Amino acid sequence: MRIHPLLLLFLSLGGCAAVYSAPPAYEVRQLRDIRDQCLMQNAVRLDDYRSDAATVGAAVVQACGRENAALVSAIAGPDGYRESEIQRQIDQNSQQAATQYVLSHRAAMSVRR
Repeated sequence: MRIHPLLLLFLSLGGCAAVYSAPPAYEVRQLRDIRDQCLMQNAVRLDDYRSDAATVGAAVVQACGRENAALVSAIAGPDGYRESEIQRQIDQNSQQAATQYVLSHRAAMSVRR
């Protein structure tokens, strides 16, 4: 029995293929919820009511760095597939969310006054 050379090459390279499997959706949702909770809590805690909302939002994102890193790590997987792009998108999303939490908190506080 003679094995075709291309089949032999294919079989030998098959073990080299990187397999990326997306994390379970529930895990990403759970990590996102933890991150969002951190953003909400720190938006209230760090708001000085003088700085613009985006500046406070940036401080909030920095305070929640560990939660963002966990989210990026889960999505990128053990091989770090596209980690820098995922990090950029998570940071952008966190900045937008944190800024919105600051604005929402300020609006709620102005109604109380």
